[in-house]
Amino acid sequence: MTFPRKILEIGQLGAWAQKAREKNLAVVHCHGVFDLLHPGHIEHLEEAKSLGSLLCVTVTADDQVNKGPGRPMLCAEDRARMLAALEIVDVVSISRETNGVLAIKNLRADFFVKGPDYSNPESDPTGNIQKEINAVEESGGKLHITRGDTMSSSKLRNDIYLAKGDELSEFLQRLRQVTSQNELDLLFARILDLKVLVVGEAIIDNYISCEALGKSSKDPVLAFKPLSTESHLGGSLAIARHVAGLGAKTTLLTRVGKDRKTSLRIQAEIGGLIDLMLVESEDEPTIEKTRFLDSLTGNKVFETYQIGESVASKADSEELLTNLRSVIGDFDLVLVADYGHGLLDSGVISELSSHARLLSVNTQSNAGNRGFNTISKYPRLDVVVLNGAEVALELREKHLRMEVLVPELLERTQAKFVGVTMGAKGLIYGVKGETGIAVETVPAFSTVVKDRVGAGDALFAVTSVALAAEASPLVASLLGNLAGAASIAELGNRVTIDRTSLLRHASATLK
Repeated sequence: MTFPRKILEIGQLGAWAQKAREKNLAVVHCHGVFDLLHPGHIEHLEEAKSLGSLLCVTVTADDQVNKGPGRPMLCAEDRARMLAALEIVDVVSISRETNGVLAIKNLRADFFVKGPDYSNPESDPTGNIQKEINAVEESGGKLHITRGDTMSSSKLRNDIYLAKGDELSEFLQRLRQVTSQNELDLLFARILDLKVLVVGEAIIDNYISCEALGKSSKDPVLAFKPLSTESHLGGSLAIARHVAGLGAKTTLLTRVGKDRKTSLRIQAEIGGLIDLMLVESEDEPTIEKTRFLDSLTGNKVFETYQIGESVASKADSEELLTNLRSVIGDFDLVLVADYGHGLLDSGVISELSSHARLLSVNTQSNAGNRGFNTISKYPRLDVVVLNGAEVALELREKHLRMEVLVPELLERTQAKFVGVTMGAKGLIYGVKGETGIAVETVPAFSTVVKDRVGAGDALFAVTSVALAAEASPLVASLLGNLAGAASIAELGNRVTIDRTSLLRHASATLK
């Protein structure tokens, strides 16, 4: 097998193309993902090769394939090897950029060839199509759109799932019945008009990667050597970032400690995206959660919490309540991230329940509140998102199935929507319809699980915003699950959900 010799680095393409031009050979360039090579790809490449003498194909690197969890199905090296094995392909290279612009400028091919989807650059939410077209024109080349029918790897992947007849295939069939690409586009456009207030605890999430040294020689204690540290904005800070990433006009009301360093950090990292209303406490520190990870496995070894009292001071509570009253009527949606660390007292909860236009609440059970933080604190709410353990705790029912517990929680809270995350089993939600309570399950889309911290927050934020923008419960839950899958594949809150990526992920499920 000699075809791997066809695989060059991007920086080598210019010299390769120059040699071709010196021999008066016309160079043709194709760029794409080429995941699951199929007959549509072959027809596309054959038409491209007919335009010149030599064909170069550049493939998108794995970390730039923005098509949702589980994509690409094949790594860039394997995709490049398959293309190089084709007789009509002369050179292959892996592009590590978000688009093909660098490859286009290096290659300066006579023709840049794309499929029919390139005929309408305005439909591309990333703007990459137009950037590539501009680069082709600047490089003196010509854009050619192939004539064949569009055959999508995403559609092929989905059809494989449909053929299985399992839970995921049944979900894809239901999804296609209730929405379309046009409806998704309209939904994301409506999100841009939303005004969202996020209320809840600000948390700094620290990660310390450690090397395990072994048991101490004198004490029954494991010894670790710290190697590196990573820090993220978590809690309501991360949720506000997700909401702003979707394009909604976002305001965050939260509390930080009197240490100005944290306030300045928050201002620097998210102040340009989000309107900040920070209560700077004289009594409470900024909440910090530090997790120690084994460097080899990534598993958590232990964690520490820096938290204050379980009840907010009178001064903090009054300032928070005053700020809340001054703005709550301005928002289409109020998102409450209640971690049970003392920020939200009965007065604040009463104001939220009485005056929020649309109130979505997540009350978390964690080591810092030991299960005392339950959704029943809220006398009125519209959207509830919890995990399965939190629902079981709220209803004091450990063994009943969620199909039974979700309707009970819906009735107890009188919410319009109750969503319950169930890890690898996906999300189950309940809504009240004309014929009673409808319960649906949306499968999980995560294929890589690195860290569960932050995944529920991403799901909560996206599902709530989608519902506020009048998405159907099924579509809102799908978007939430996709957001959770993107988050869980990274450490903590490394990933902020953005509208372009999420729309592309959702679009891929419809094909």
